[in-house]
Amino acid sequence: MSLVGKNIDAFCSRCGFLLTHVVLYEVGNVVRAVKCKTCGAEHRYRGPTPEKKRLAPAVRRNGCGAETPRPKAVRPVDARQWEVKNDAMSPDAVVWDYKWTERYEKGDVLAHPRFGRGFIESVTKDEMEVLFREGRKRMAMNRPEVTP
Repeated sequence: MSLVGKNIDAFCSRCGFLLTHVVLYEVGNVVRAVKCKTCGAEHRYRGPTPEKKRLAPAVRRNGCGAETPRPKAVRPVDARQWEVKNDAMSPDAVVWDYKWTERYEKGDVLAHPRFGRGFIESVTKDEMEVLFREGRKRMAMNRPEVTP
């Protein structure tokens, strides 16, 4: 039995909600396109729930079917500047563990759990720019403590 012209519940990509749609067409008794009765958008039928985003990291195929992880883009200038600062750092220099609730100053050295050692290059009231080996990052600081 065909569902064309009948109401069906579907996820609307424009509204972002599960709403009533009218079935526009089917292919092999499978609903392929619908029209939202709320906003009028015509789109592919996505079922009653939105599609889940891929949790796997992006991969690049090398032409023969084998997959290789996508390399991270590192600006060579940043990497060289980081190497120079890291080599010039004295062995007894203070390295602060990064906490977004702490206040830092230009010239401080951070230890970040994901990005590693970083050198603070500029500071505003609640943000800072930090030079890591893989590039510059804008990071939060001096933020209020969140209590659960």
